[in-house]
Amino acid sequence: MNDRMLCWKLSEIIKLSLENTMRSGRAHEIVGEGQLGGTTHYLDKVAENAVIDYITKHELPVEFVSEEIGRLNFGNEYTIYLDPIDGSNNALSGLPFYCTSIALFRKEKQYGLVRNLVWDEWFEGISYYGSLLNGKPLKQQLHSQMISVYTKKGRYIDELRQSYNKMRCLGSVALELCYVAKGSLLALVDIRDKVRTTDIAAGKVVLENVGGVITDLNGEILDMDAEHMNIVAACNPKIHKKIINILKE
Repeated sequence: MNDRMLCWKLSEIIKLSLENTMRSGRAHEIVGEGQLGGTTHYLDKVAENAVIDYITKHELPVEFVSEEIGRLNFGNEYTIYLDPIDGSNNALSGLPFYCTSIALFRKEKQYGLVRNLVWDEWFEGISYYGSLLNGKPLKQQLHSQMISVYTKKGRYIDELRQSYNKMRCLGSVALELCYVAKGSLLALVDIRDKVRTTDIAAGKVVLENVGGVITDLNGEILDMDAEHMNIVAACNPKIHKKIINILKE
């Protein structure tokens, strides 16, 4: 099974797990705290456990990093970064905007899959190849004037509003990165000191392989080993540079 097929298989396992959990009536139950931060709900944990069971059963030689359990080492051939349900608060609240985010890193080769769990839509990023939307080449088309902004206490809102007065906060960073790649959003700015590698690993691959840019607030390469980070992601280098300059003022 190649990397792409494996990630798709894992996304199918998560989708089925989510459907079963939502029917169980227990999805909202809080069952602990995630190793990478945040509250763990029953729907998150069941989905993650289903993936771990698959990895164990098939003896996959993978270093596994996930939202709830943290880091597990089953081998060192490749690394999988997983957020089983990115936007779980949306899912629990009945808001139709959430996804599963799976990235597989193998030395210099990277593959990212962000699968919308609400409607039939999936984004893929493949290093040295490009990005796909629903299996077809993703062609960025800029129809939007919107940016997505996550902030603390209104930080930078006034500065950003001078250039971008259409702001959103949709609740799924992985999906939002893909909509930046598509051009449905011009940019995503998250300055809460809360972003984790599992949130962005797959979306980052999608965005960068269609010509987009994602960095920290200083315009520097992200430290993917950091526990938490701030990010600025944009559909192209020009918009990215403009936002970085706004944040530096």
